[in-house]
Amino acid sequence: MRKLYLLLILTLLSVKSFAGDCPDGSDPIKSVSDDGTYFVYKCGGDSNNNNSKAKTSTNNKTQASNSTKKSSADKQIKIYEVAFSPGLLDELLNLVISKTDYDFSKHKLSMNDKDITCRFRMSRIVYDVIEEGSIEGWNTAEGNINFMSSDVEFGKHSRWRMGGLSSDPSYFRDEVNIRLTESGHLVGKMAYFNLSVKQGETPRNPLYPTLTEHKRSTPINFSNINNVNAKLFIDVEDWAGAVMYVSSCKDL
Repeated sequence: MRKLYLLLILTLLSVKSFAGDCPDGSDPIKSVSDDGTYFVYKCGGDSNNNNSKAKTSTNNKTQASNSTKKSSADKQIKIYEVAFSPGLLDELLNLVISKTDYDFSKHKLSMNDKDITCRFRMSRIVYDVIEEGSIEGWNTAEGNINFMSSDVEFGKHSRWRMGGLSSDPSYFRDEVNIRLTESGHLVGKMAYFNLSVKQGETPRNPLYPTLTEHKRSTPINFSNINNVNAKLFIDVEDWAGAVMYVSSCKDL
């Protein structure tokens, strides 16, 4: 799939220069390079063979003459391969499809008519010891989460505690696309940091798990705003996921 997106990008961004049509007046034949990263344009046959065939009839002579005039500056087609650095390539691929894109039409979203803010905290749950998982006793993230009908956003003081790139507050601001369903679950996609990074270690990019109406979750219930105590499970990787706790709610 990444290679398909790459070909789409290269179709728009790769630099190609053509001096003219093929000597026989036909269009160059397009093919994909052996490594699949750029297009190659070649004429169907050798120019000498084309010229000899062109002498067989008056019409062919006229076509060959016109083709020669068109390509008099340079009869060779020049191909320039564009090399992208890994970082730039990832950035271009992200422009094609956002990592937080999500179709909410399959859910019945909340119609809550109040704007509410709550405290939240997240803890990691690991599944490498017991099947139901073991919730670790420290917070991977914490802060405020705001609900405006079905729209959900994290407060400006929300933060990850995983080090590395997670210290950038823009991940909670710009890399979150989640909504509240009528049944009190959070659905959508968001940036998530599953591993901590210490100072001096190589930074780790976030994962983008899909939040679902998890069967183990205790959903958010705003019928009694002073007694909200939600526990929302998030599947991230086979060996570990997250639990988000939502509580201490009040009118925004």
